[in-house]
Amino acid sequence: MSIGRRVALVVVLQTLALLAMVGLKQYTLSTGVPVVLKTEPIDPRSLFRGDYVRLNYAISQLALERLAGDDAFERGDTAYVLVRQGNEYWEPVSVHGRMPDAPAGQVAIKGRVEYVNGFMWQGAGRPAVPGKTIAVKYGIENYFVPEGEGRALERPKPGETVSIRVVVDKYGNPGIKAVLVNGKERYVEKVL
Repeated sequence: MSIGRRVALVVVLQTLALLAMVGLKQYTLSTGVPVVLKTEPIDPRSLFRGDYVRLNYAISQLALERLAGDDAFERGDTAYVLVRQGNEYWEPVSVHGRMPDAPAGQVAIKGRVEYVNGFMWQGAGRPAVPGKTIAVKYGIENYFVPEGEGRALERPKPGETVSIRVVVDKYGNPGIKAVLVNGKERYVEKVL
């Protein structure tokens, strides 16, 4: 194969890979089940990519003793977190190492275990107690916003709450659909 054809093949493969990434995200956004997650935005600026909100979800730290399901997780494992709608936000019900059959009214979100800890955090000013917890990342921890607007999401005004509406496809893949401030859409992801 000539050098020109090799270069052309590499360009075609890279283009196909990019199109597949965009297509998978669009599939999730257009077919997923909407779920609203409680979050605490932190660190809103990237030197290279502009303003963004780094998100930490209430379902990012899971106390395994308080949830049904599996408890033998290690760093790097895939975890499926079953959530159901609570009063305002969706809340974790159980954690599994394999995709569970979600009962009606529940959705499984796929994530990756970042670390396993032997202590459970009890909140600011309270001592940690023994108990297995896992930190899970879902691939929805960053959201880019227009220049100069990240700081407002990082430090909401007193009484304001920031939450995220994600959609979850049938494989458990989540995608951010909207950023909500006091339950109203501030930023919305659009399907192509």
